[in-house]
Amino acid sequence: MHIPLPATVDAKLTTAPIEPGASGFIDPEFIRIPDVERFSGVKRGHAYALIKEGKIKSVCLRKPGAKTGVRLVHLQSLRDYLAKHMEGGKQ
Repeated sequence: MHIPLPATVDAKLTTAPIEPGASGFIDPEFIRIPDVERFSGVKRGHAYALIKEGKIKSVCLRKPGAKTGVRLVHLQSLRDYLAKHMEGGKQ
């Protein structure tokens, strides 16, 4: 639904007005370990245990030869894991 603006206001705009619901926010595909708790409430240690058990997917990005890197968790696999528990299944 486009709400027409007065001609004086419309002439000052450099882009089209944003429609309701069109915020442009896109869910990320991967999140860092600290974000796992913010998104889901799953603590860091438990997240690593779920990764080790293969219950959620992750990837570690690091330069060749480096000992440390950045661990990224696949957000959809985390959501899928949580959804299974909402259905009452023990995983």
